[in-house]
Amino acid sequence: MDKENQLFTAFNSPFGRCCFLRMPFGIKSAQKVFQKRVSQLFENLKGVETDIDDILVWGTTRKEHDDRLRSVLYRCQEVGITLNAEKCKFRVKEVTYIGHILSADGVRPDQEKIRAIKEMPAPTDKKGVQRLLGTINYLAKFVPNMSTVTEPIRKLLKEEHEFIWTHEQQQAFEKLKDIITKNAVLSFYDVSKPVTVSCDASQCGLGEYAESRYANIERESLGVLFGLESFNDYTYGKHIHVESDHKPLEMVVRKSLGCAPPRLQRMLFRLQKYDFSLKYIPGKDLIVPDMLSRAPIKINTNNEVENDIECFLRNTSMSDRNLEQITEETSKDDTLQTLTRLIIDGWPNEKNEVPNEVFEYWNFRDELSTVNGIILKGEKIIIPASMRKDMLNKLHKGHFGIEKKKRKLAREYLLARN
Repeated sequence: MDKENQLFTAFNSPFGRCCFLRMPFGIKSAQKVFQKRVSQLFENLKGVETDIDDILVWGTTRKEHDDRLRSVLYRCQEVGITLNAEKCKFRVKEVTYIGHILSADGVRPDQEKIRAIKEMPAPTDKKGVQRLLGTINYLAKFVPNMSTVTEPIRKLLKEEHEFIWTHEQQQAFEKLKDIITKNAVLSFYDVSKPVTVSCDASQCGLGEYAESRYANIERESLGVLFGLESFNDYTYGKHIHVESDHKPLEMVVRKSLGCAPPRLQRMLFRLQKYDFSLKYIPGKDLIVPDMLSRAPIKINTNNEVENDIECFLRNTSMSDRNLEQITEETSKDDTLQTLTRLIIDGWPNEKNEVPNEVFEYWNFRDELSTVNGIILKGEKIIIPASMRKDMLNKLHKGHFGIEKKKRKLAREYLLARN
């Protein structure tokens, strides 16, 4: 991009008269309707952005800028828009637009907003904390590690905390002011350059109680899914390089959906729309994501995945009573409890480090998951050893033939060994 020639023209609150759209004051939807109509009028013009009554025209060269500006002026003439000359800026190297200063170097905060935060007094109650954080959040993208910096202030909003503004909060408040007034600049996104998404997972950084019970492989997959979906505007329709410090994920994303546990199937299915390649990077080399996963923000995710798994359990041939019994017996089975801990906390890197009692599960460890205290291998329920004999007797009473009985067992259950 030619920084010397890049130019902007802004029509800030430009409309002195608009004969294309007349709306009475006071209608709740008026602003949305107005925005939609303005967008429709200029949507097919290149290098033109609109926000309600603000229009921005940009170009990387003077000729490109002037051609686009001329198109906008012709369009205004066609539809009957009169512009206020006093509120227009032509051929400027930088412009204030929607609370940000745009220039050839990138985007930086509006100085007026920075001044307002710099002169803001320390909060005296929880409402004041909410106002402060609301103002800061508008500039969050310019504040590195914002969640870590604001944590002492944010904890004052918790019900169990009485509002007491101490040196800890004042120090965080002053640090925020210092960071914001350094006038950081964010570069414009370049679609021609490769995109890398670095992911790491923790037990408390994403979602609430349901997600904290996920198996380690599921949490790591959820981190990848969250990263790609959160930045969908940048990750959809483009090949993305994904970095993770969980080596088993490299193999999991290459497997067919049928080989994965139900919850993991759901996540892999949602990942199908993205074109990405996943590469294992050791945690010591994945510095930023690893740090963020150790000091996370609580994020509520939709529970589509969790709801699907609970529906799956309800739709098995097992009665609710049998499922409750399996849950209870699993909690009493030392071997299955060891297995549960490995599923949730993660398996050792080496096979010889696996406890002997769960050694048999090593080869299909990535297919194991836990749901409501029940262990699954793919879609098969693992039956505790204490229930194995009873399950076989029930199948015998059903007068199944030997082959039919084997097929039923293989299809729905995995019997734990004595």
